[in-house]
Amino acid sequence: MPETLLLSPNPALLIIDVQHAIDHFDSGYRNNPDAEKTIALLLDHWRNTGLPIAHVRHASKFPESPYHPDSPHFAFKPEVMPEGDEPVFTKSENCAFIGTRLEDWLNERGISEVVICGVLTNNSIDATVRVAAGLGYRVSVPQDATAAFPLQRLDGKLVPAEDVHWIFLSNLDGEYCRACSAAELLASCGK
Repeated sequence: MPETLLLSPNPALLIIDVQHAIDHFDSGYRNNPDAEKTIALLLDHWRNTGLPIAHVRHASKFPESPYHPDSPHFAFKPEVMPEGDEPVFTKSENCAFIGTRLEDWLNERGISEVVICGVLTNNSIDATVRVAAGLGYRVSVPQDATAAFPLQRLDGKLVPAEDVHWIFLSNLDGEYCRACSAAELLASCGK
């Protein structure tokens, strides 16, 4: 029997920055190429069980960015397109809580637990997880529902995407969140 990951009756699914813009940064070496499909599975489960869902998109302040609101790449990817009255929070910083009403929305609904997925592990996921934990939310991060790109170190060495992904998750796990798999989360829901 898997350990119960989700403890509250209404954990919110937070989907971060899964927009077409992310593909413009991919050199073909991203890890978890199926992350969007895994996020879609989680999203379907949350919708089918009536659990709370929040979509977060990044709106860059820089006009040349594919994440700028005027960019044709600003839209959500089809796998995670918001439906009905699912709220969309637009941020212009790396953390989904900065400059948005996300915390108010969670608190108004009595939500104490969040599942955070999306892109990138070492950017908006990391920043949002740290702040969510600091605000007192219990946080789970499904490792197969987020992804990273390779990272150029300051000394010139290249860190592969898989290593970037796991180093950041390993750093977050235990102190800021519970890193797990999407399958473990779904099994924990018991539905």
